[in-house]
Amino acid sequence: MLPKILPKSSSGTVHSEGAGPVADLSLLKVEWHQFLEHVAKKTKNLMATHLQSCELVACTPDGVLDIACCRKFSYEELQQERSELQQEISEFYALPLQLRILYDAEKDACTRERTVFTIFQELSQHNEVIRFLVTGFGGELVY
Repeated sequence: MLPKILPKSSSGTVHSEGAGPVADLSLLKVEWHQFLEHVAKKTKNLMATHLQSCELVACTPDGVLDIACCRKFSYEELQQERSELQQEISEFYALPLQLRILYDAEKDACTRERTVFTIFQELSQHNEVIRFLVTGFGGELVY
């Protein structure tokens, strides 16, 4: 028996039998950059900037939309503006979406810019030769 394909509308929804519209994550992702532009045009540039470090990761059939932030500061700021952001998302996508904002610490660590000082600090903690030089001759990075 073949799976039943649900008809998609142009607003990023899939209509299921008797349950009403259900959000489709792939369609929401396609319109994500348009949503960011929409938020920026409404003079909410700070919110739009924080949202640029985020991505849509999941959407439940109940309409709970998960947004993962890869910057701790953006996560904290968006948590404070969660109700306003939820309203903006619901209006833009024309769906009754509930918002869940997540912090992705793994991705945050991978995307951090590494400077000479952070690299030296990592080496001084893990490399035996560097640790010997630091303890024997001092820990200043001046060379």
